[in-house]
Amino acid sequence: MSLRKISSGSGSSQPVPALMPARVVGGAALAESAERLRQELPQLEPRIRPDGWLEIAVPRDSLLEVSSILRDRLGYDYLLLLSAVDWKEKGFQVVLHLQNLARGERLIATVDVPREDPRCPSVVSLWPTANWHEREAWDLMGIRFDGHPDLRRILLKEGWQGHPLRKDYEDHRPPRDRLPRPVR
Repeated sequence: MSLRKISSGSGSSQPVPALMPARVVGGAALAESAERLRQELPQLEPRIRPDGWLEIAVPRDSLLEVSSILRDRLGYDYLLLLSAVDWKEKGFQVVLHLQNLARGERLIATVDVPREDPRCPSVVSLWPTANWHEREAWDLMGIRFDGHPDLRRILLKEGWQGHPLRKDYEDHRPPRDRLPRPVR
């Protein structure tokens, strides 16, 4: 690992490790990662995406069990992102982007969530980073995360009605007059 010197401002400098880009798996290693997923989770069918990510579709009821296996047995120790998509007629989809930092494997886990019952198990107990991600998905999309320690709005004020990123959201506030800013 290369070292570079960083000045502390007092004239002395300390050697620190240079930041290295994360190693990303591709080619035969990606196929091996997919095979490891098939062995540990035979009920799921991993797919290799053209962008170098593995992808699995996880049933909503087994998300916690599958996530535990992904973290504890397969080493997906880092939750990069948790987001939600509104497919309108098809319902919602919760999307988790995970990475195994030691091997550089990247995985997308998708969970279909019906519009009539927009609930999904929380993964905060496995990846604490999910805390604010799940709160954002609740705030903007209206997906409840069962077991979340503090599910409340994070971007909108507490009295806000509805969830503005849903495709069926209607803003009933009166329109505001948009006046140009005075030029100084």
